[in-house]
Amino acid sequence: MRAERTCTVTGLRLVSEPSDVYGFHVGKTEYPPLSAAPRDASEKWRQAWGRYDVPGQTFYVAETRECAYAEVLAFFKRANGTGDSLAKDAEFAGLSLAEYVEEIAREWSERDFMGLGAIPAGWRYDRGITPISLPDPGWLIDIEHPDSISFIERELEGTLAAHRVTSLTTATLRSEDRPVTTAIAEFLHGVTLDDDTTPLGIHFGSKHGAAWCKALWLDHADARDLISLSPEPILVTDDDLKRVADRFRIRVF
Repeated sequence: MRAERTCTVTGLRLVSEPSDVYGFHVGKTEYPPLSAAPRDASEKWRQAWGRYDVPGQTFYVAETRECAYAEVLAFFKRANGTGDSLAKDAEFAGLSLAEYVEEIAREWSERDFMGLGAIPAGWRYDRGITPISLPDPGWLIDIEHPDSISFIERELEGTLAAHRVTSLTTATLRSEDRPVTTAIAEFLHGVTLDDDTTPLGIHFGSKHGAAWCKALWLDHADARDLISLSPEPILVTDDDLKRVADRFRIRVF
């Protein structure tokens, strides 16, 4: 059972998972399972960072396979108000839809490819979904709890005001404003809790609903404290993948 308490020094709400609880991570198989993009404190432009990245490495896990897929496939979600022109374009090019998707995926970067509402097979081939045993013992900050929001508002009043955040709510925490969310994360990364430990990372709700996510700071939640099972291939027949793709109006090849 998850342990929960409020830090008597900071007022932050803390959570800890038992060691038999697993999260899921979708990542490229060419990299070690427990690794993340390194971030440099000197970087000024943070919009491309993850939601709660800090200088160093931040590793993300989701409560369910479905949530893990939703977190990474959101980049491919077709924008509202746009139609599905891929079939028509494929016909014009004299290619099957699958061939057309793979062809333009080779020519464009994944980031440029997003918004077309399709996932090329190459995206799946390069990645796996990995079960991760969460660190135990250790505390993560439940950042969306009212106690945590109150502490952050009090301690980062000037920083939030500089970013034009007049009132901190979950809307800000779940927004795409990475300069704000990473500034909050960097401050929390340096906090000392009432048991003289530092937090392992941040526990937060997926903005896609129905599940939690965790941002683990690998300098605090050392990779040696995490257990990674073997990555599983991402198959086009995966029910969790298909369910997310249907919700996002994405074609999976």
